[in-house]
Amino acid sequence: MVGRRAYDFMYRTWAPWEGGPRSELVRLVTSGRIPPGRAIDLGCGSGANSIFLAAHGFDVTGVDYSPVGLEKARRATPPSLSVSWLVGDLTAASIPAVSGTFDLLVDYSVLDDLRGPARDAMAATVLRLSHPGSVFVLWCFYDEIPWWKRRGGRFPGLAVGEEQRLFGSSFDIERLPEPAAGSGFACFVMTRA
Repeated sequence: MVGRRAYDFMYRTWAPWEGGPRSELVRLVTSGRIPPGRAIDLGCGSGANSIFLAAHGFDVTGVDYSPVGLEKARRATPPSLSVSWLVGDLTAASIPAVSGTFDLLVDYSVLDDLRGPARDAMAATVLRLSHPGSVFVLWCFYDEIPWWKRRGGRFPGLAVGEEQRLFGSSFDIERLPEPAAGSGFACFVMTRA
């Protein structure tokens, strides 16, 4: 797992994942599949997904453990929008100032950056912050490319089927068609049973 100082440094210089809101999330919201409600962006970084959700009628909380990323998010938020930006550890038993459950939980590549007990702890956070009917959008590196076929370095991501191990007992899991199977990435839409 990359440490907080490394993330702070990248947010000060260049974070390759920064950009606008993620296309899968945009499609899910603008199509009406995910209606406005209470949302939490887990690992919100500089806030593109959170700001997009707030602009589309969601009551949004963005949580990240990088104060530098959160400061960028605060500066990028238009005055007409309200997002609650919080520093927090997604693997902790609780996140200060976060209470209750959410209709939408979003994770764009935090869970897959964690290992071992930290990954299980974040899955417990998702469960704790959701209620029956909550939707969890998880985008991740997905390790379906055998090691002998990989070109260069690659994040290991979630192992194939690990989404079932972590969430299958509590969520109905759908894998979106894009990113394409075999690309090394996956986006799952999970609905809490």
